[in-house]
Amino acid sequence: MKKNSISFIFFFAIILSIVSCQKNVNVSEIFPDTGITTSGTLIAQFAGLYSPLASNEMYAQGFFGFINGGADECFNSSSNTSSVSAEYYNTNSKDVKIYNLWTYLYRGIERANIILSVVNQPADLDSVTRRDYIGQAKFLRAYYFYQLVNLYGDVPLKTQLSTSMGSDFQLPRTPSKQVYDYIISEMTAADSLIKPMSAVNSTLRVTQSAVEAILARVCLSAAGNPLNDTKRYNDALYWSRKLINANIHGLYATPHPLYPTTPSYARVFINNMQDNFSENNTLEDIWDVSFLSKSNFNQIASVVNYSSIQTLGANMGIYNPIVATLGYCSGAYRAFPKLFNLYGSGDLRRDWAISPYSYKDSTPTKYPYLSVNFTGGGGTGAAATAYTNNLGKITSIVIDNPGSGYTTAPTISFTSYKNAKGTGLGSTGSGAVVKAVITNGGVSSITISNGGTNYTTIYDHCVGKWRREYEVNLVKTQSYTSCEFPVIRYSDVLLMAAEADFMLNGVTPTAVDEINQVRRRGYGLPPNTPSTISDLTSFTLQDIMDERSRELCFEATRRSDLIRWGTISTVMQNLLTANQTNAPSAYQFTSTLAASNYVTNPTQYNLLPIPYSELGLDHLLTQNPGW
Repeated sequence: MKKNSISFIFFFAIILSIVSCQKNVNVSEIFPDTGITTSGTLIAQFAGLYSPLASNEMYAQGFFGFINGGADECFNSSSNTSSVSAEYYNTNSKDVKIYNLWTYLYRGIERANIILSVVNQPADLDSVTRRDYIGQAKFLRAYYFYQLVNLYGDVPLKTQLSTSMGSDFQLPRTPSKQVYDYIISEMTAADSLIKPMSAVNSTLRVTQSAVEAILARVCLSAAGNPLNDTKRYNDALYWSRKLINANIHGLYATPHPLYPTTPSYARVFINNMQDNFSENNTLEDIWDVSFLSKSNFNQIASVVNYSSIQTLGANMGIYNPIVATLGYCSGAYRAFPKLFNLYGSGDLRRDWAISPYSYKDSTPTKYPYLSVNFTGGGGTGAAATAYTNNLGKITSIVIDNPGSGYTTAPTISFTSYKNAKGTGLGSTGSGAVVKAVITNGGVSSITISNGGTNYTTIYDHCVGKWRREYEVNLVKTQSYTSCEFPVIRYSDVLLMAAEADFMLNGVTPTAVDEINQVRRRGYGLPPNTPSTISDLTSFTLQDIMDERSRELCFEATRRSDLIRWGTISTVMQNLLTANQTNAPSAYQFTSTLAASNYVTNPTQYNLLPIPYSELGLDHLLTQNPGW
């Protein structure tokens, strides 16, 4: 008989207690036994406590892919859309990914339970380190419960050792409020136990900063739908402002020192792709999940033959069909026009989060999705950017450089590059008729008399936040990278503080400044210097919603945000309507699939189903509505 995941954990822990003298053979299966007597043995177990985070169902793809890929920021253009997937809201309780996610989360909880049961045994462990280990275990156990209650609703609140339960493994579902209260209580206790960032100087393990940032996130979740425990807005404000006022973290105000032409916004993501090899990234990044092949706690470069299942850059990234040099990427995830259009003119985040170019071979040449070509006229240097509507008609052309020396109007043509869904460079788009106007030897304006058809649209633009061209691995594998995933960043904390303050007090000067810090940096401006270019003088909840999407898109927060705001049904209906009307034929089906399935039963799809096999073995469990 196939054991359910909770029962499997109980069984495995019992076996380990019997054969505790045997050596652990696999980090992913480490379960500490009750015979730990040295600090070295205890330390070795912490990799097992962290390892569920790096599973395929969590931060290797699940959370940014099949959990949040079904929201309103991007869609998967290349997956087998007939397959069962939570990403398309066509899953069921037998979906192996949903079962595996449940399993990994409870596995992490059991590992924390066991560590907490033995942490006081090693006599050679100093008191500060022991407190830190207790705090890490408490926090991670609570974090795994947070993911469970956020995704599955009421879940069994198992905090006791499996070996203490005898043979009775039947556990009922615990009400969500009780689970949230427990999570917040445990994380609060961990805050005074865990070492601060200044003592650790790494984002790859939990620090006090991570505890406080995640507490703000958890409290906002509890304050919103479906729990609506609104007193938690006070807690969210407390924890976010506690971290802000500590002056430990800030926003990067300058580009990455090795890549001075990139936006300052890109710096954290370049560091993610480089495993924080060039700099430790602790100013803005607060907590990353590591996919390094060696210790999760060492700041080292990636090495050849690393063991990783991370797909950032290789799946969610800029299309490149060749493994060599830049590294293969399927370019599966494409941006929605809704997200593209959220960015204001001059916001540098747009063209980093949503790639304006792609590749067609191993030559490190960037091919803009739609190039504007100037020929003739006697001059040089003219450059422009063309924009299309959702159906591929050129609607506007912005002059980036007027050039010089033109005596007559140059001829303007366009090269449209559609990757993956198209057939290659220069093969799509036709019929545009435009004319340049020359003033003082430069191109002063371009008029459009016919926008043409079938040019590249935003639906062809890949997610661009994590770019394989910045990898430090000498040899790249086709399907995977070792890119770290940013669980939470300082900009998120600023926006959470502004939101909590708004929900309690309306618009306040402090909250306005917190939003504006994020916006200023987005425009390439100093975060702490007011600017009329970027700043808001007031804001609404919708402004917060939009700013979170502009800043945090693709970072595994969007679906939960939409649910807690109570807006997901409206958003998905609007997305469905817009895509049915405006999406190119090549993307009509894939871009509308998730929204189309979701709107058939919003109540059902706000939660994942309890895995079928669990229901069969734990008879006290009940299924979520609609499943």
